[in-house]
Amino acid sequence: MKPLTIVCRTSKLAVVQSERAKARILRHLPEANIRIVTKKSTGDKDRSTPLYELEGRDFFTKDIDEYLLAGEADFAVHSLKDVSIERAEDPTFASAILERDDPRDVALFRADVFDKLASGKTLILGTSSLRRMELVPRFLNKALPRATATHTNAHTALPEIRCEPIRGNVDSRLRQLRDGRFDGIILAAAGLNRLLAAPEHHEEISNLLHPLRFMLLPLVDCPPAPGQGALVIEALVNNHAACEVLEQLRNPHLEAQLHEERALLRRFGGGCHQRFGGVNLPLAGGNVLITQGIAKNGDDVGDMRFDVPEILSKNTSLRIFAASDFMADFFSTSYEALSTDFTIAEDAAFVSHHRAVQNEIVLEQLRHKRVWTAGTRSWFELAKRGVWVEGCSDGFGLRFLDDVFHSPLVKLNTDNVRILTNTRSAKEWNDDGFKATGLYALHENVSDGIIGALQGAEACFWTSFHQYQACRTWIPEGALHLCPSGKTAELFRQEGIEPILFPTIKAFLLWRTKTDTKHTK
Repeated sequence: MKPLTIVCRTSKLAVVQSERAKARILRHLPEANIRIVTKKSTGDKDRSTPLYELEGRDFFTKDIDEYLLAGEADFAVHSLKDVSIERAEDPTFASAILERDDPRDVALFRADVFDKLASGKTLILGTSSLRRMELVPRFLNKALPRATATHTNAHTALPEIRCEPIRGNVDSRLRQLRDGRFDGIILAAAGLNRLLAAPEHHEEISNLLHPLRFMLLPLVDCPPAPGQGALVIEALVNNHAACEVLEQLRNPHLEAQLHEERALLRRFGGGCHQRFGGVNLPLAGGNVLITQGIAKNGDDVGDMRFDVPEILSKNTSLRIFAASDFMADFFSTSYEALSTDFTIAEDAAFVSHHRAVQNEIVLEQLRHKRVWTAGTRSWFELAKRGVWVEGCSDGFGLRFLDDVFHSPLVKLNTDNVRILTNTRSAKEWNDDGFKATGLYALHENVSDGIIGALQGAEACFWTSFHQYQACRTWIPEGALHLCPSGKTAELFRQEGIEPILFPTIKAFLLWRTKTDTKHTK
């Protein structure tokens, strides 16, 4: 076999990604002789002009393609998000999606960010992405912790967040942050994970990240650019030997997932002027396609689309009881008494609901821990109390974070995470081998309104399994049970009930507003 050549950009990340492609090829062709060559792209040559001010498109791929077209390489490796939808459909090229790492964006901040927040001075955020400029500041306005009494001249309101352009490779952007040009920057988590996983770059990137603070931005509020985190390898269609290799690398399931995600670029307008994000997530019960931001025509594209279970899509006359309409009417709450020496021994905590952290003793512990939450509502409540939150499970359940926790960037072992929840849920988590503490108790106190609404219901949507337990007496026989994926669905299955799944509570609410389904209330 003749030697094979891979061409990529000159950045450290591009080379690391090409090394991954090389390793994948060698799995199928262990005797192959493969070399990697680098070439500067237009986007690499001009590192001062924001991308949205440059003319044209494919700033990071066009020059690499020319090398391929000239016959000087067999393969080109790109970050999929850098490839325009028009370029991806060029019949000159064949391609395969190699892999996808965490698609999220990560916000990185200088270690003195708490002092900056307390000062009330404008927070400078480095990004050249119009999408990030559109989505991230409004999220951070609720997610960054309010200054606490420990800060002199503390402000209860957050300072203004101003976005300013930043260009350069991952390491150079981190240096610009550390040098004080910015208070924070936004990067793709996938790039950091790949560099940290590469032995030749691990120490350098680790040193640049220390002692920065990070927030892994939620997929629902701040979805990434379509295709972010995915690697694509390409060859000319007339290079038959290279195309045979691509066929060995192909992942049809991942390609179908990303094809649907990238179709958003055609629907809403892609390119460097793109002000929206979109991500297609594979979940139990099917994929969910999340979008947020502004389309090219100025329309708000915020949505969550998924395949509605057939039994619901074919029968819109079902009378559905929705527990989400009665969230305060199932239980009364009492809080566990805590001694002043209460301690969370683990390095990190996962807060299942903000009700679990009303006690100042717990809050003070969390201000010195790594904190994750079940969703953004709890995140925002903790931020009001001065707690830094690193990320959340977007309402998909703790296990949705398994890969994230084990990523090189986050590096969290679930054995070192304490789940803070109610006493019933704590027992269930502990029985499953996790470490959980119940900080408040739920006492069944089902209202007459719930009992009345359950009469005649043909299906019931539960936001927690405990709601179902509290209402067993009044649930009509034969009623279907609906719930979000995650722990609630697991508990229904343990009960011998196969629930009809929605990705999240929010997904159910969006579906309900779009249908004529009758609801009991």
